[in-house]
Amino acid sequence: MTNYWILIGDEVSWNALLKSGYWVLKGVYKKRARKIRKGDKAVAYVKFFSAIFGAVEITSDPYYEETASVLGESIGVYPIRFKIRPELFLKEPTSIRPLIKRLDFVQNKEKWYSYFQTSIRKIDEEDFELILSHLKEKTRKQV
Repeated sequence: MTNYWILIGDEVSWNALLKSGYWVLKGVYKKRARKIRKGDKAVAYVKFFSAIFGAVEITSDPYYEETASVLGESIGVYPIRFKIRPELFLKEPTSIRPLIKRLDFVQNKEKWYSYFQTSIRKIDEEDFELILSHLKEKTRKQV
């Protein structure tokens, strides 16, 4: 069974992570990371812009490694890791705001931003497909 996620980061970390092929999490997400499986799908969300950047496939189960982060020691150690592969990425991130009223996982629409604060959040397939179709529409407009 495929799980669906939102991976939350900033633009710098997303670019570095895409180049490295990994997503990294702090140790506090150990329990949540146990639910991640190879073949799961995720949406890339950029905090600073309140925007979605693209979609990835998770290509490995998570594992724990206490060495310096794949992004470099300057940002600290992120011991929970799993491989990702970009599926669809925009040249410029697009706002998530037009979708907020239609996203089921956002229960309090007035404080929607609070649902995009952690590094990873599980969402249902319908919300994933809604975001993915929005990304595809934006991709057609950026060409």
